[in-house]
Amino acid sequence: MRGVGGVRGGTMAADSTLLLSLVEEFVSGLQDSKAKDAAKGVKDGQFTVLQLVEALGLSLTSSQAPTRARGVQLLSEVLKECYGELTEREVEVLIAFYENRLKDHYVITPPVLQGLRALVSLCTTLPPGSAVSMLRSLFQDVHVQQILCLGADFVFGFVQSMDGERDPRNLLLAFQIAKSIIHRGYDLGKFTEELFEVTSCYFPIDFTPPPNDPHGITKEELIQELRGVLTGTPKFAEFLLPLIIEKLDSDVPSAKLDSLQTLTACVSQYEHKDLAEFLEGLWASLRREVFQTSSENVESAGLAALTALTSCLSRSVLNSDSEDSLSSFLDLILKDCKHHLCEPDLKLVWPSAKLLQATCCASNRASHIVTAAVMPSLIDQYNSRTQVRTTTDILMFTEFHMSTFFFSILSFQRITKYTSRTFKPSFSQAFGMYSSVSFSVDEVVLACHSLQRIAEQVEDEEETGRCFHDVIIPRLLSLALQARLFMWFPFGLFRVVRMAAQTASRAVSLFLDGDVSFLPDNSFPSHIQLLKQGDSWSQSQMVCLLMGCVCSLPRSVEVPQIDQLLSALEEMSCTCSHQLSYTSAAKCFAGLVNKRPPGQLVLLHSCQKAIFVAKALLLRYHPLFKTLTDKLFSLLDDTDLGPMAADSFSLLMSDFTDVLNRSCHADVRIMYRQRFFSENSAKLVQGFNAATQEKKSNYLKALSNIVNKLPKQVQVTELPALLSLLLEALTCPDQGVQLSTLSCLEPVLINPPPALIQQLEALVNRLLALLCSPAMNVRIVSLRCIHALSSFPVLPFRARVLRALAKPLDDKKRLVRSEAVQARGEWFLLGSPGGR
Repeated sequence: MRGVGGVRGGTMAADSTLLLSLVEEFVSGLQDSKAKDAAKGVKDGQFTVLQLVEALGLSLTSSQAPTRARGVQLLSEVLKECYGELTEREVEVLIAFYENRLKDHYVITPPVLQGLRALVSLCTTLPPGSAVSMLRSLFQDVHVQQILCLGADFVFGFVQSMDGERDPRNLLLAFQIAKSIIHRGYDLGKFTEELFEVTSCYFPIDFTPPPNDPHGITKEELIQELRGVLTGTPKFAEFLLPLIIEKLDSDVPSAKLDSLQTLTACVSQYEHKDLAEFLEGLWASLRREVFQTSSENVESAGLAALTALTSCLSRSVLNSDSEDSLSSFLDLILKDCKHHLCEPDLKLVWPSAKLLQATCCASNRASHIVTAAVMPSLIDQYNSRTQVRTTTDILMFTEFHMSTFFFSILSFQRITKYTSRTFKPSFSQAFGMYSSVSFSVDEVVLACHSLQRIAEQVEDEEETGRCFHDVIIPRLLSLALQARLFMWFPFGLFRVVRMAAQTASRAVSLFLDGDVSFLPDNSFPSHIQLLKQGDSWSQSQMVCLLMGCVCSLPRSVEVPQIDQLLSALEEMSCTCSHQLSYTSAAKCFAGLVNKRPPGQLVLLHSCQKAIFVAKALLLRYHPLFKTLTDKLFSLLDDTDLGPMAADSFSLLMSDFTDVLNRSCHADVRIMYRQRFFSENSAKLVQGFNAATQEKKSNYLKALSNIVNKLPKQVQVTELPALLSLLLEALTCPDQGVQLSTLSCLEPVLINPPPALIQQLEALVNRLLALLCSPAMNVRIVSLRCIHALSSFPVLPFRARVLRALAKPLDDKKRLVRSEAVQARGEWFLLGSPGGR
């Protein structure tokens, strides 16, 4: 056989004509047999493969994707039939050609993959860098699952191409490809260990870029990409964990740090069964790095790894036949650490405390087990007055013990002969130590949450309630006012602590009258005006504290100076320019109004535009609510305020977390949403029908906001009467309306009512139009609805839907492409023997 690159000089023109004819008949005439003729011409030396590429020029530049696909298919068929050697130059050109074709329409991808596979089979040795280049193109440009069918064979080919690679540029790319192989779900098969070995031989990364490196490859980039490979699948656990234990014996701090950070990353993917065999070795290594460390970074990484490891074990699901891996692991830790907390030699006290702290941070269960094991001995030391300072420091240092520590001081006197008079100062001193904003914000937040949990557990104890009333809450209020911060404040304390009425009285006096006499060690002016904005919004926003206090009271508790308080809150909500301040004031006003007796709502007449007041009255379904909602409905026809009024219906129907909910003892009637809908939906329909075209969107938006908050079963029941308006809402240009309406329709499509079946054509048209929405969420939910429609009698729409779904397959957002693939797959099956 003559070489593929051979040229028959005298008959070149005739051969060129023959080649063009074969191309034309295969591409345009759809005669598949011409591929064998073209391959025979190549093997016989009539023309070369590169001449075939040139002859395909017009086909490959056609505006029709199927024509371009036929051209690529011809070339790939020819390569499959050729058994001779290609020159290195021909291989380079063909690889570049195919890589470029991968960027084309998705219908061209299958023949491109066929051609690349033929090239790999033909060539015993690919040109340098070609294998990595091909893989990069595959993973960057192929958005569907065609290459998954290669399975373990593809993995083996990748392992072979990467083996022995030293160039950091290629390594970076190879790590990225290996990570994609793992994350995209390729069947690693019997090559799991080979893939691990070919990548883990570079762990830990030891690379220093040369001076003035033009490529800009950094050590950190290589570390992160390799870590993504090694930690990407639990299938690597049996190989990776022994490797980490081995590398932790290194004397190089960077190697230790990399190993610990890799351990932290990998256990988030693992289950307890993946770790069980290696727990003792891992604990021994982690213990050594904290007990004997010479580097703060390594110590911190070791503690983080211990937290992650314990968290993984805490997620294990126990049955009667399985071992409790968490308990076994904690036994190891307690055995090595517990006794150090009680020893006179302080050398290992702090490392042990840090290890226990890291363990407890992992989960509630771990915290409970460790706390139960170590707290009795610590409290005994505290009570015996031996090493009091050290013991207190340990207790204050570890966040996990805070709730137990406070509870112990609250529930037990340090010495049984102490009276309550001496008990309270000792607690105040202890709390004062902790409250000195020297602690981080996170630690303060954790302590406040602990206090709230304590209050929930002992809310019926009068002595404890008084301690909160006299000591804890005043100190917390003082700290919040001094720092002008409230985000960390445990508002739940006001809901559960006994003597809440007395605390509320103090809070009202503080905000209305500026009475700061009950605040400890304060430096506030004697008549501070917290409900006046003045020059400081940081002061006016403290109204959040007032809201948390007075709006959390049971309805049976009377708020002192209620009329003056409502008046001050009303003024602040109307005159303050700081959004958080006036919003909080309005919420506080509404929370109080919600609990007022029916005959004591005379102050509402000046607040009829306050949406929070409307919400407060809606929850209890007070008769005055109708006055406010009628005003709101009338505003839908207002050119300027109509959109805002429509948005207000979403607020009316939504749940609040900070006020106006049952946990705050608000007056909330059952099924208030359904009642509001049944009494007002007709108004919206009538208003929509009577409105001018430019104002109809306000009614659609209001309707969508209401229906979207109804229980799903109510939506299904009410859908037939509102279907025409909801379909109209899908054409509204407001993306919020579109998304809200789609969210209403999506669950209904699972079990559609007959009225919806009758509107299929209108629904399909509107959903297809939304596939081009600039909002990603709208495109995603539209695709889900189209997917659900495939179970309907929609065969007449099949061709049109499939054409429309081609565009989102190339969407720039992965989540959109994923939904499009699923929807298109279901619609493809329509009408097929095995389909729907």
